[in-house]
Amino acid sequence: MFTTSSCTVNVTAGIAITSRNQPTMTLQQLRDFIAVIEHGGFRSAARGLGVSQGGLTKSIAKLEQEYGVAIIDRQAKGLSLTPDGQAFLSLSRATVAEADRAARWLAQAGTKASPSISLGVSIDPSLYLAPAVLADFRRTHPNVALHIHQSASTDLLRQLRDNCLDVAVIRLPRDFSASDLDTRVIYDGRTAIIARAGHPAAAATSVHALMACDWVIVGDALNPNVQDASLIELFDEAGLGRPRIAACTSSLFDAVSVLMQSDCVARLPASVLAHSLLRGKLVAIPVQEGQGRYDIAIVCKESRHQSAEVRRLCAMLISYARAGARAGAQVAATA
Repeated sequence: MFTTSSCTVNVTAGIAITSRNQPTMTLQQLRDFIAVIEHGGFRSAARGLGVSQGGLTKSIAKLEQEYGVAIIDRQAKGLSLTPDGQAFLSLSRATVAEADRAARWLAQAGTKASPSISLGVSIDPSLYLAPAVLADFRRTHPNVALHIHQSASTDLLRQLRDNCLDVAVIRLPRDFSASDLDTRVIYDGRTAIIARAGHPAAAATSVHALMACDWVIVGDALNPNVQDASLIELFDEAGLGRPRIAACTSSLFDAVSVLMQSDCVARLPASVLAHSLLRGKLVAIPVQEGQGRYDIAIVCKESRHQSAEVRRLCAMLISYARAGARAGAQVAATA
């Protein structure tokens, strides 16, 4: 439900109806709520927004009273989110982000500004697919501004749900399922255990020989346990307990830098080895247990309207992935 200048609009099951008896919710209340949480209190939020603390308190209190839901737990030692408030915070951020996107769209339409696409990519597609596709897309759509975000899959999924991204091309997490996202698998990738050229364990053929190694994980630094699941599973299957984790980073560049300057090892997409800047500097350790396959998919938010430019970019990504798969099959057939 949102308040317009003339009436209250209550959105139920996708149908907009008007009512003067239903509780009202404004975007400003959502912004006030987000500000209070991000600033850590009403006083700090009021200073940051340049408004009175009393007005901010009333804004959120009215929201709670009208809907009969407590979203902030106020105590002498400070405030915290209630379980309902935690869930509502994610919804509030997504709603405000989408409203801001709508405002930007109107501003662009009024000024004929160039359209833009926010694209998220995880490691494998950022190396294998994105460079060629984006180069061709820029040639055919020179007026479209591309904003590319490279991060871990879990982080990109969060950004999709928060309406910070239009589309993402990611490695799907194990047992991935989400009814709020539209997912299309476009190719499969493979992993390798990677280290610097000349690594003492470069000729190892079993993960048992890597027990004493320090490992670098490329994943979501906020949720390291999610990203190291496949590595832990690898050690568990070999009956080796837990690997020694030296660092967790969301940056492939940081991980590669550590690998090249130390004896750390990492389980990464095999496509890393084919990059022109890394070829010959990093090697795959021929550990049979370390090889694995995974799905790369285009993921969009079901409820988010996609522009013609986003749909065209997705079509090009699919086309290039299919062409790469056919080329790979032909190479395998003649090998």
